[in-house]
Amino acid sequence: MKPQLLKINKPSDLSFNIFEQSCQFFPTPWHFHPEIEIVWMKSSTGKKYIGTSIEDFSPDDLVIIGSFVPHFYKNDNDFIEGKSSEMAQSVVIHFTEDFLGSDFFLKPENQKVFDLLENAKRGIQFSKEFCQKIKPTLLSLSQLEGLDKLLGFLSILNQMSKETTIKYLNSYTITINNSEESARIKQVFAYMMQNFQHEIHLEQVASLVNMSESAFSRYFKNRTRETFSHILTEIRIEYACKMLQDKEISIADICFDAGFQNVSNFNRQFKKIKKMTPLHYRQLFH
Repeated sequence: MKPQLLKINKPSDLSFNIFEQSCQFFPTPWHFHPEIEIVWMKSSTGKKYIGTSIEDFSPDDLVIIGSFVPHFYKNDNDFIEGKSSEMAQSVVIHFTEDFLGSDFFLKPENQKVFDLLENAKRGIQFSKEFCQKIKPTLLSLSQLEGLDKLLGFLSILNQMSKETTIKYLNSYTITINNSEESARIKQVFAYMMQNFQHEIHLEQVASLVNMSESAFSRYFKNRTRETFSHILTEIRIEYACKMLQDKEISIADICFDAGFQNVSNFNRQFKKIKKMTPLHYRQLFH
């Protein structure tokens, strides 16, 4: 099963798109698109698939999903089989990174919103308490017109960018402060992505950027907020998740192909990061 590229139709008189869904169950297949997406669940329950994450959703579930991140919402069987007395309802906002111009979010005052949109590539889950806080603005947004509509939407992005009680649905992000650091950290991640299927030692990567192991460990954690070994494990788990979407490949083969040395450690690390076993993940996905 491969995600479909979905074409989002934006109204000609608006810089972003907002619409309300109300149906027996959400019919949209697993898909992706260049637009960033905000989803507020008004009613219904089920599971949401965002990137390689699989999580439950219920009313007042609120997420922001970055450009080209595959996702879909699958309702529980009561909705699909028409046994539920309520409808599946949500409010969805689509917009591009440059919907206000190519450099609008590069302005110093917009740094937090810029970071929000970058981190949205991991999928960001907001708390139900935060959803309650911005619900009045979400409810009124489709009724507003002109500049009031735009200011209302910018208010939502502003509040999201300042919220600290969040959960990332997928793995790491990178903090880069200047061009020299950019080249260095990109070199490290390029090496990891090219070699994660093999055994990688910390001293190998440290020598790559001419640092001692201890100095590199501090540097890496300052930039990613995680240890090198944790990020390497997450890269392997993300790869394994994609492999698990193919029912024909055995879990043991996936374990070794992803760079793990034994199945028991693979199962342990997978459950630690994804909160479920590889087998359960495969069953949920299919």
